[in-house]
Amino acid sequence: MLQTLKIENFALIENASIDFEKGLNILLGETGAGKSLIFKSLLFVLGAKMDRSIIRSGKDTVRVQALFSDLSQEVESLLSECGFECENELLIVRTLGQDGKGQIRVNGMIATSAMLKQLASVLVDFYTQHESVDMLNTKNHLAMLDKFAGEGVRKLKDDLSILLQQMNEINKKIKTLGGDEHERERLISLLKFQNDEIEQANLEIGEDEKIKDRLKVLNNSEKIFNAISNCEMLLSDNADSVANQLQEISSQLASLSSIDQISSFKERLDSVRYELDDILDGLVDMKDQTYFDQHEFDFLDQRSDLIKSLCRKYGGSIEKVLEFGHKAKRQLELLEDGEFELEKLELQKKSVLDQMRVVANKLSDLRKQTALIIEDKVEKELKQLGMKSSKFQVEFKLFEQISSNGQDDVKFNFSANAGQEVKSLAKTASGGELSRFMLAIKNIFAQNGATSTLLFDEIDAGISGETGKIVGQKLKNITKFSQVLCITHLPQVAAFGDNFINVSKTEKNGQTFSQAKILQGDEIVQAVAKITGGNNLSDIAISHAREMMKEAQSCLPL
Repeated sequence: MLQTLKIENFALIENASIDFEKGLNILLGETGAGKSLIFKSLLFVLGAKMDRSIIRSGKDTVRVQALFSDLSQEVESLLSECGFECENELLIVRTLGQDGKGQIRVNGMIATSAMLKQLASVLVDFYTQHESVDMLNTKNHLAMLDKFAGEGVRKLKDDLSILLQQMNEINKKIKTLGGDEHERERLISLLKFQNDEIEQANLEIGEDEKIKDRLKVLNNSEKIFNAISNCEMLLSDNADSVANQLQEISSQLASLSSIDQISSFKERLDSVRYELDDILDGLVDMKDQTYFDQHEFDFLDQRSDLIKSLCRKYGGSIEKVLEFGHKAKRQLELLEDGEFELEKLELQKKSVLDQMRVVANKLSDLRKQTALIIEDKVEKELKQLGMKSSKFQVEFKLFEQISSNGQDDVKFNFSANAGQEVKSLAKTASGGELSRFMLAIKNIFAQNGATSTLLFDEIDAGISGETGKIVGQKLKNITKFSQVLCITHLPQVAAFGDNFINVSKTEKNGQTFSQAKILQGDEIVQAVAKITGGNNLSDIAISHAREMMKEAQSCLPL
């Protein structure tokens, strides 16, 4: 249950600390006083997306903290799964600054929005007359039905998830074997072509660079030949003279070899002589290879195009092409030898699919049994709420494919009046009817321990008189299973309260402030009387309010 809510700089609320109790907590106050801001601040601390406009004017940061106690086993388990410490209390603190940055802490530890939303789903259930989108959205109806069904449905869905995982593994293995027979033959044909194309190319790593260099030589063969010939001629013509001169210099230096510095010059000079001879021999050899061969050029040019084509198809380099070919060959061998394995996998797939159908049918049967219970309970609730001719129906359709949710497509249908065909809630329910329908649903689901705290913002919209009294009784009934926070403008509803919070608005120094106060004793009677009599309270109005509350406390449960 929600024990304490502390609010700082949230819109009109500068500073408020509100203690809530078990049972029915009634929020009273004039329209626009800020009652809904309290609910909105609770939604903020529970992870609802809000922008900086919620920060009080002139302030830098909004801060809200919510303390929950008497935690359910489901909440404690979720806290443990998320790695948070828990001693039957849960403190959530959320801040948001003008710079758009915020922080969430759960029991002192930093948490993410995703973690917070998970916690919120099992902590608080919220309904306003303007926010019935979840109920009107048919995509949520199956989840609501399953939540009411409880452990039986959860176990069957877990079984389905395990079988689906097995099916996915089998399908992966089948895919590696080529899939069905037609796809397998197509893949074998493709792999054969790819493997043959790469093998026939007989590629060598580094071959492309060698070809590139050789083609460069062939393309410049005439220029290279002429340049080398000139160099050879110059060197040859002067070779003897240069050699004799170098030899003479070397001999002169040899006579001074005892001097280290001179000795090193002689060694370098001898190296030049040998290097000059080697250069001449190398140039001669290269000249012999530079003649242009048209056949060699055409072969290398075609070979270069082939390598480029294979690289475009199978990778950016010869290494990657060869790697692709190796993988293709292995996969081809697996496909050609895997016919027996494929047959075995297909049998396994059929077995798992049969098991999935069995579980899905059991799941569907359990849901239909649960739907009958819900239909009966909802219609009884609605009759007590003054909708005596209303009809409620859970419509089932089957999907062709089985998912982790089974095969069921579920939709809630409703008719408020006799002779009116049941249709989807969005098409048939008016605002007041939807309010009563939601109260009936919440009352039923609360008995299944859906959440520890329920919030109702003007659930009594469009309701008055005796029906208002019944709404109050229904809210009181819910408190047997959950804590209830309710904003109301009906004295018949307020009379059933256990804890009363009055929200008022004041102006000071040109600023507006919303404040919350826990009411005690006669303050409660006066607040209930104000709902009908306004601020000018008469003895009759107070007496009527007192009598109404006395009668409410003595009402038997519906």
